[in-house]
Amino acid sequence: MTIQAGQLAPTFTRSSYRGTEVDLEAYRGEKVWLGFYRWASCPLCNLRISEMMERYDSFEKAGIKVLAIFQSPPENIEKYVGRQGIPFPVIADPELELYEIYGVHARLMGMLYPRVIGRAIRATMKGFFSLKIDGPKAMVPADFLIDPEGVVYEAYYGNAISDHIPFDRVDAFAADLCLDMPESTAA
Repeated sequence: MTIQAGQLAPTFTRSSYRGTEVDLEAYRGEKVWLGFYRWASCPLCNLRISEMMERYDSFEKAGIKVLAIFQSPPENIEKYVGRQGIPFPVIADPELELYEIYGVHARLMGMLYPRVIGRAIRATMKGFFSLKIDGPKAMVPADFLIDPEGVVYEAYYGNAISDHIPFDRVDAFAADLCLDMPESTAA
């Protein structure tokens, strides 16, 4: 089962790879970008995190709280993703429980898209290369934009192992002022 726009986002409480508690319910009243990634040493995922880090200040200024989930154990997130100095919570889910709840799955066909090669080359050129794989090789990323009421504004399931929601859709989510209005004044 996949999550659809307009649906209440499934809540959860998990620990970040640094051991701090992350409770999705605690983010009510704020815009949230919940991203599901592959394993912690995945060059494609590390490239995406790097691109997000370049834009993080604008997300923060727009009031978007970012949460990331990886299919790796905490020590591998620390070793690979953590070295980028990520300012937002990163959750370890090696049991794939949250992936199952949100309908994020591996798909062998996701590895066969030609655009994956270009992204892989770009990731390698930025220094993201490792063969340490935790979990399913063919996990396809997904992103969920969640409004202040906890409702999914957009559910984006990638087709390829390199797919994530385009940044312009996140920018549109940030700019949607009706999401910031208290319920009593919403038209």
